Formats: sequence, structure tokens, C-alpha cells
Amino acid sequence: MKIKFLLSSGKGIWKNNKPFIVFVFILFVIYSLIKIIFYSNNQHFIFNDIQGGVGEGVNLTVLKWSLVTDLMIILLINVPLLFLLQLSRWKFNVIFTYIILPIFVVGNSFVIFLNVVDVFYFKFHFQRADADLFHVIDYPLKKLFGLNFFIIAAFLIIIGSIILILTKLCKSFYHSFKMGFRCNAITLLFAGTLLLIPFYMNYAKKTLLPTYPLVNLSSKQLIIVQNSFHTFIYSLLRNNHDATIKNYMSIKQAEQELPIKKILPLLKENQAQKNIVLFIMESVPYDFFDSTSEYKVQMPFFDSIIQKSTFFNNAFSYSLESNKGITAVLAGTPTLTDVPLYHSAFTNMPITAIGTALQKNNYESFFCIGDDFNNFGFAECVNWLGIKKYYCRNNMGKFVTLPPHYMGLQDEDVLNFMGNKIDETKQPFLAINYNISTHYPYDIPAGYANKIDNRYTDAMKSMSYYDYSLHQFFNGAKNKSWFNNTIFIFCPDHWMFPNDKKINFNAVNSHKIPIIIYDPSLNKKTTNSSLVSQFDVLGTILNIGQYNDSIISYGGSLLDINSLNKVAFCKMNDGLYQVIDTSYVLGFSAKSNKVEYLFDYNTDKNLKINLLKTSSAKPIIDRLTTKIKAFLQNSTRQYHSYIH
Repeated sequence: MKIKFLLSSGKGIWKNNKPFIVFVFILFVIYSLIKIIFYSNNQHFIFNDIQGGVGEGVNLTVLKWSLVTDLMIILLINVPLLFLLQLSRWKFNVIFTYIILPIFVVGNSFVIFLNVVDVFYFKFHFQRADADLFHVIDYPLKKLFGLNFFIIAAFLIIIGSIILILTKLCKSFYHSFKMGFRCNAITLLFAGTLLLIPFYMNYAKKTLLPTYPLVNLSSKQLIIVQNSFHTFIYSLLRNNHDATIKNYMSIKQAEQELPIKKILPLLKENQAQKNIVLFIMESVPYDFFDSTSEYKVQMPFFDSIIQKSTFFNNAFSYSLESNKGITAVLAGTPTLTDVPLYHSAFTNMPITAIGTALQKNNYESFFCIGDDFNNFGFAECVNWLGIKKYYCRNNMGKFVTLPPHYMGLQDEDVLNFMGNKIDETKQPFLAINYNISTHYPYDIPAGYANKIDNRYTDAMKSMSYYDYSLHQFFNGAKNKSWFNNTIFIFCPDHWMFPNDKKINFNAVNSHKIPIIIYDPSLNKKTTNSSLVSQFDVLGTILNIGQYNDSIISYGGSLLDINSLNKVAFCKMNDGLYQVIDTSYVLGFSAKSNKVEYLFDYNTDKNLKINLLKTSSAKPIIDRLTTKIKAFLQNSTRQYHSYIH
């Protein structure tokens, strides 16, 4: 009798809750398929530098957290639907048609859309979607609608199919309610659990965080289990809590380990003021300059100018994104927030505004880019840093009609415009060019592309074109009155794959960039192997400009070796930071406050051997951990204006 009763009850529970169970299962399958595709498409980015590491890879723990994360998102989005359906008693069809169905379809479509976007966009920022998406989404959309008809049609068919599937799913669920289905047993258990979680206070705070799985996983594994909607919404809700003050050590010790407020020694007293031209080079890796690399590009201009410049062959970028690179270079300050620093709530933090600082020494300043006005927020950034003028595609008159890169005008035309503006500018001046032709997808002018070696990758071809554009600019500039009194600095905004069809990168080479300083009045070749970073550019420019007041910077001056940190700090993704010295790279999670890896990149070129559990490595781990903790503590204090 008991068995019959249990079977009967089991059948009843299944029958009464079948619509809900099927409903959750179908969404579960959709999410899981997208996650499998995400992993297949990005595993070489995620695990490239930690093969052979400790506890890394996909295992049952990863699978468990992946299922839990997706289930939580399904319930979070759809439990309100259950209660709307349950509570609707009057004008049911009207409520369903005009309220419930649109909410369900739009909400679930957005979740699926974000996860699909990350399948392809992950390789550009190495983390799941966050609030920064609002500041970059216009370019993918522009590119999409610039493609051929068949690609656009395929995209619309996929989106349409998702909407149809979701609409049918919701209608099926709705009809089950019309047939008498009501929430009970399992349904209420699922719904009630989600709604009761907030009452568990601290537990809820932890389990609702997209980083909570770090209790069992590494930052690399975390990327696999996360749902993009989860990270995106959390990024919006937490606003700026990602810059919460860290207290790892005494304030005095942190300042001794990494002094960020400093006075740089003057180069020479009574030295004539030099003009400064800074080229921020979009997506340029060190590989293009490395004679031992298969991606070395033949560049007549750069190959020539290096013979009479100071070439830094051990330089590193702070991050993997343009809107973080620009503040590292021009403000000497790291971006900790999801959104660009100049879009955050921390724009009143103490910084050394490069334009304002140089203006004290009578410098004129301007910024020049072939992009549309304020794309990526660069106009806001330039104004925030006190740079006087901002020239973009909208200001370039006759050049606007010329064939563009999909992001804006080609480098040759922008540099031509910039040369004219320099001629009109009173000396001394700071002129900044941010090129775009080397930005993905590298659509350089067809006339030039046809002349380049077909064995080159698209990125290499774009670099060859940029080199040609600079050659044209310098040919015109070398006879100008301001030329010999000018120092030219070249620094990329970040590293990018030299070949996106043959990915080969790790924690070190993914941040390695070239930095070049060319002074025509010296005409001297120097190769400098000191470990330097983008943070050193601000001090270098202010050094050249004879600025003698204190500055806030996470670097020194490339012209004064004693001012350098001898380590480089990098941000790999949300919460994962690195410190690199001349031999080792250490990864530290600011979320879990744990060291995740240590590699000797001189002897272990492919970073296969994680030294984290090696007893002899403890002194190195302690030394580098102290450095990265000082970096995080000082930067979070700066964000909250505790450093002046």
C-alpha cells in the first residue's frame, strides 16, 4: 500500500509540475549548449598559460558550479513569471499577451544574447560581460550592419529563432495554467528557495556573487562556470564596489613598497623646453618588433628609427583594453573599475592631469584620433586630463570624405591632418595621436593591402600600413622648424594577437609591448632592457616638460632608471592581477586574496610549470605578493581620495 501511495504521489507531483520542470529543463539545455560552445571557442585563451598547473582545468567541481549558476539565473529571471501567472485571475489573456509574454521573451532573450556575445567577444577582454559593454557595443553593431547580406540574414534568423522558441515555451506554460495547473510542491520549492535566500543575509551575499565559486575554483575556472547575465547585472548593481579599500599592510609599508606620490628629478637645469609627440599605438604587440618572432613585420620606418632611438625591449602594458590603456599611459594610474575610470564615480580622485601639469610650464596640448567624437569616451578622458583640444573625425574637413577604416579615418589621413595642426600650434606643445588602422578587423586601404606580403596575417598587414603612414608623416615633418626640438614617444595601448587564427599567448607575452623614444637632436641608438611599463610614460613626458612638482603615478620616468619600479603590474581580468619582475610572473586574485600562480618565464617559456606549491619558491612568492598587495592597497586608497 505504501509503495502504491508513493508511486501515486510521485506521478501526481510529476503531472502537476511537468510544465514547470520541462520549462526549466529546456532553458537549462539552451544555456548549457551556449556554455559548451563558449568553452570550445575560448579554452585556448582561458587555459593557455596554466597547463600543468595545480588543480586547473574542467572537473566535477567546475560542472557543479556551472549548473548551479545557470539554474540560479533561470530562476531569477523566470520565478516572477510563475507568480504573475499564479496571481492573475482577471483578464488573464490580456495580462498574458501584453505583460507576461513580452517580459518573458525580452528577459530570456537578453540573457541568451549576452552569453552568445561572450562566445565571440571574450577574446578581446578576457572576462565575462560587465558594465563596460555599454561603452564598446556600438562598434560590434556598426561592424555587423556593414557586413554582407547573408551574414546579416543569418544573424537575424538566429535571433528570430531564439525569440520563437522562447515565445512557444511561454505559451505552452501559459496553456498549462489555463488547463488548471497551479504552483505546488516542487514549483513552490524552487520559487520559494530563491525568494527566501535574501533572508539568509551573509550567506545570500556570498552565493549571489558571481565570484563566490572562487572558494573552490581558480579565476580561470571561474570564467567557465559564470553566466554572462550574472556578471553583467552584478557589475551594474555593485557600481564601484570593485574599488573597495584594501588593507593588507600598514599605510607606511605600502608607501615604502610602492611610492606613488613622488617628485621626479629634473633632467638638466635650464634645458630648453622640448616639444613632445606621443603616438599611442592601437593593439600593437612586441612580436612585430621581435627579430626572433615569426610575426616580425618588415617596417622600413620603425626599423630605421630604432637605429637612432632608445628602444625598450622589456616593456609591459597594464591591461588588454583600450579604455584602460589610455589612462595607464596618460594618467599613470590603473583602472580597477569595470567601466572606464573616466566614466566611473572616481573622477574626483587625486591624479596628475597631464595637460594641466604641462600647462603650468606654458605647454599647448591636443589629442588627435580618426574616430567619431567621444567613441570609447576618449573625449571625456582627454578633458578630464586637462588636454586643451580634442580633434576627431568630425573635425577633419576634407579628410572625412576619404575611404575609412570601419572605426574611422585611416592613419595616413589622420597623421596628415595632425601634421597641419602641429604647424599651427605654439611651441612648446604636447601632441597625441591615437591611431586606429591597427585595430581589429584591420581593414586597411585596398590599394596598400594589395602590395603586402600575402603570408602576413591581417594584423601584420595593418602594422605594415601604419608604418607606411608614419613614414609619410615623418617625411613631411623632418623639414619643419619644430622637428629637431621635439621628442617622439611610441607606446601601444595594449597587446593583441599577431595572428588570431593561431593563438599563442600566455600571462607574460600577452602584455609585452614595444616602447620607443626618438630624439632627433641625439640621433643615438640605445637598447634598454630595464623592466618598464605604460605607467612610466606619464613621468617621462612630465620629465621632458621640466615639470618639477610632485606627481601621482604608478611608474617613474623612462629617462631616469633610478625612478623605475623594477616590476610591472597587469590586470588580466576582473579581480585577477599580475606582478612581473625580470624572471617571474605572479597571479593574485583580489577577490579571494590568494596567489593563483607563479611562473619562471625565463626558463619555462610556455609557462607550463606552476611553482606555487614549490617550497623553494616561497621567498619569491612572498616578495611579489607584497608588491601586488601594495599596488592594490595604494590604488584603492587613491580611488577614495586618501592619497593627495
